[in-house]
Amino acid sequence: MTTPSGRGVGLVAACDDPKLLGLNPWPRQRELLASIEGGPRLHVLALGRRSGKTTMSAAVGVWDCLLRPQLDALVRPGERRHSVAVATSQRQARLFVHAAVSLVERSPLLRGMIESTSEDSILFRNRTALSAFPCTARGVRGWPISSLLLDEAAHMVSDTEGPAVAGRVFASLAPASAQFQDHARLLVASTPFGSSGFFADLYEKAASGQLEDARAYQVPTAAMNPTISAEFLLREQARDPDSYRSEYLAEFVGSGGAFLDSEAIADAVVHTGAVDSSDGHGWVAGFDASFASDPAGLAIVGRDRRNPQRLLLGLSTAWKPARHRPESFEERREIEDTLLDEVASTCLAWGVSFVVIDQFFAGPVASHLRRRGLGVRVTPWSAASKSAAFSEVRARLTNRSLVLYDEPLLIAELKRLRAQYRAGSASVISPRTGGSHGDRAAALALAVNALRGGGASENAACVGGVGSLANDLDESRLVPFGDIL
Repeated sequence: MTTPSGRGVGLVAACDDPKLLGLNPWPRQRELLASIEGGPRLHVLALGRRSGKTTMSAAVGVWDCLLRPQLDALVRPGERRHSVAVATSQRQARLFVHAAVSLVERSPLLRGMIESTSEDSILFRNRTALSAFPCTARGVRGWPISSLLLDEAAHMVSDTEGPAVAGRVFASLAPASAQFQDHARLLVASTPFGSSGFFADLYEKAASGQLEDARAYQVPTAAMNPTISAEFLLREQARDPDSYRSEYLAEFVGSGGAFLDSEAIADAVVHTGAVDSSDGHGWVAGFDASFASDPAGLAIVGRDRRNPQRLLLGLSTAWKPARHRPESFEERREIEDTLLDEVASTCLAWGVSFVVIDQFFAGPVASHLRRRGLGVRVTPWSAASKSAAFSEVRARLTNRSLVLYDEPLLIAELKRLRAQYRAGSASVISPRTGGSHGDRAAALALAVNALRGGGASENAACVGGVGSLANDLDESRLVPFGDIL
């Protein structure tokens, strides 16, 4: 749609017009949308939860595609102009597209502009397109992008690059807007997560004036969304004061950065493939047993024969859960026993002295492995002990006393680990991406921690001594595993 001057319709005017976007924005949303419409290229928005970030971004994308015809002269004849959104996951990307489709379909003046839709994009009849991708997408390079929208940028984590993916995606796609110069719009919005990383750094540069063509806004939930009651916010603050600061006040609280340094991880990768058992001695195994939706991870670690002070990763592997639920108790137990037999056989082949597990179904797991002739030790896995185990991994990576081999899935999980600081303490978070929940990394941490100081971890206990823990666990609650990854 164009005005008689051919210059289209402004973003705020389109949001106010029920025949166009009909968004009827809240007061602070209107202020931000006005800034995006008339301001510089780059806007960095640190907003509290439930601020309407996705809806506002969808409105910007539709406005850019359909109501800015003056940009069409900046693309080659026959070339399609793009508005691209990058989200934290495929599901979130499709929610973005759905929000955009909803805006257009309920508009009496715009709905006829739709040429076709899919879960991931909308093609418009004026040779523009609105598309959304997860943060791992690489296929949009080379497109002419007049608006780039990063949704929840602080929370972007990829399977291979960890938290660094947001910065790399932005650096890859932002140059595609160069042909539109000051007319392009780059919108990076998120609830903050940590005081470091791409989003925190970009916000600081925009807020401090280091970036001349950028503006930064920091708005808490209460100011953005008038429908959220003060009583609800008070309850959330009382429940978790530290999380409240980042989630609802949009503050950059000191957490969320990578727990392990990616360069230290890369430096630790000495071997291109799994080593031979003769290269080390005193092998122990960490086993992250999972009997539901997550894989079960196994790591075998020993002492390097050439340097006993250095730990050597011998093997990292995992088994993924079965694709279907067993139809009987017998079938379920058969699948479980098959998995644990594979774990035991692998450990015995390496000459493993004992297996370290956490308390999750420790009784049934330990009982089976003991029947196969393996010693088993239990390390209670809490936020504190998990962080201590991963801190041991970090210390060894830093002083180069841990040698890894090039196992891409393990390396990716280590890079994805993130730090969280609250109430004077630190913890480590394993983000879930795809079918992984840090299972290989957890197994490695269990094994490395068990070899701390030359022996078993001081907080590890022999399974034979856990008493009621083993007896109280109900083996019938185990669910099956399937193929090895």
